[in-house]
Amino acid sequence: MESKSPSSAKVLIVDDSDTMRGILNAILATANIKVVGQLSSGLKLLHTISLSPPDIVCLDYNLPDINGLELLKSIVVEYPNIAVVMITGEQDPNFRSIAAAAGAAGFIQKPFSEDQVIKEFKSVIQTRQLLAQQLINSDPAEVVAQSDDKKTAIIADDSKTMRVLLMAILAKQHIAVLAEATNGIQAVELAVQHQPDIVCLDIDMPGMTGLVALKEIRQKVPSSKVLMITGNAQRETVMEAAKLGVVGYISKPFSPEKVADAIKKAMSVQA
Repeated sequence: MESKSPSSAKVLIVDDSDTMRGILNAILATANIKVVGQLSSGLKLLHTISLSPPDIVCLDYNLPDINGLELLKSIVVEYPNIAVVMITGEQDPNFRSIAAAAGAAGFIQKPFSEDQVIKEFKSVIQTRQLLAQQLINSDPAEVVAQSDDKKTAIIADDSKTMRVLLMAILAKQHIAVLAEATNGIQAVELAVQHQPDIVCLDIDMPGMTGLVALKEIRQKVPSSKVLMITGNAQRETVMEAAKLGVVGYISKPFSPEKVADAIKKAMSVQA
């Protein structure tokens, strides 16, 4: 898989407004980001992707024929290497959190400016480049072999795409990911087994929630610093996690700069 530069990233725009599609097409063209298709409806989106997968789908939330959030979930499951940027004028404060937790890679909030759109797309493309590099270069045996002189981590998230993406970002921070978990039970077991410096723990996982896993990890591996991964950090959850000893948060969608900042702050916290 080749890494994508802005000039080679392929974008499919899905919006029922001709005007909106035209504006986005023009804005992306100024940044040398190629629009390879436009759809006014979501009904044929998955079929279109199957014929010629883009790198990014720019998807309107309020489509007249199908729910944009449900389409997002389908794309994330069926085509995990495709990034989805949601277009929305939705004012519900929970929407962004719900969409981020479902796997949205970015957001365009109406009304938007040219600078905002370009900045968001370049951030998504940069993150996808890291993902592609990680898929090419990942070698678990090499990671373990090189972990003696590095900080170490385990990642727990039920989304493979999120795990691989976070692994790529941590690699840039010279942190060796020793193992991956898909649920809270595995997270606890792997934390006990590997005694990592850092545990990146998704709040919403099947079987055992992130908060329950957090409590067990803090009891069994008190030296590990736990950061919660979340797209929907409600006040009650944040307060409960703080009581249980969390040292920071990694917000979805992932931004390399924000993850690096969260890791830096976590490592400065005294155990």
